Amino acid sequence: MSASPSQAPALEIPPEIVQSARDSLGAFFEPIAKVDREISTRDFLDTAKSFKRAEILRRYTPLEAKKLLEIGSGFGTNLAVWIKHFHVEGYGVEPAEIGFDQGFLGSQKLLPANGIDPGRIRNAYGESLPFPDNSFDIVYSANVLEHTAEPPKVLREAVRVLRGGGTLHMEMPNFLSYYEGHYNVLQPPIFWKPILPLWVKWVFRRDPAFARTLHTEINPLWCRRAVAELNRVYTVELISLGQEIFLERLKDAFRFETAGVAGKIGGVISFVQKVNAGNWMGRLIVAAQGYYPIYLTLRKR
Repeated sequence: MSASPSQAPALEIPPEIVQSARDSLGAFFEPIAKVDREISTRDFLDTAKSFKRAEILRRYTPLEAKKLLEIGSGFGTNLAVWIKHFHVEGYGVEPAEIGFDQGFLGSQKLLPANGIDPGRIRNAYGESLPFPDNSFDIVYSANVLEHTAEPPKVLREAVRVLRGGGTLHMEMPNFLSYYEGHYNVLQPPIFWKPILPLWVKWVFRRDPAFARTLHTEINPLWCRRAVAELNRVYTVELISLGQEIFLERLKDAFRFETAGVAGKIGGVISFVQKVNAGNWMGRLIVAAQGYYPIYLTLRKR
């Protein structure tokens, strides 16, 4: 049996990587999310999240000994954990773009610090994956698609490199939901792209520039249309959009992935859980397409 977070030794994360994450991602998101950079840095590099993500992924496909590609591998914590503790043959892509290159550069130090070839993470974009057709059993990403230049092209590339019977699993925000994770605020459903910049600017008095870069069209309706478009080129089956996970969390114990989220909206979720007898509110949110996040899971035929 694979190691659990409590059983498994932590990754070796060199201090220079912690400092790099603090000075890049932590500093960037501090004024956006209003979360101290020390807290967000711990969240970014928290290896316990990698075990939780593996637990969700294993609902849909075995993970052990599979060949896996992570799109947007960041500092490499997911891949390092999964290679060491779930024995995946793991690869990743992360762009070394000026201004946003610290994730890729950090991965080139974190992987060898843990005895892993740094060449497993390549400097590349999701829109143009440097791998042949039918290369992987699993293609995975978390909180990446909304930041890409062309989300439909990323999905096509992801399916292209999947083998027949392979699984695509992508975690992403739902902009029809009640919560915006980058700014860490409650939000109305976003039906029109300018709504989010105006919302964060006038309601929360925050810089809207980052909000303008997000693909706020991503929601369950968009995902279903994207799957239909994929089926014009490939044969894929939509397994889930993550509704069942949302219902389970809302009914029982909603486990926040980051400390910043727990601190900001934990009280709201606790109140919802108290009045959610029979999970009636969760089912209403699902019917309104407002669950959060989306876990887009496909199988290639």
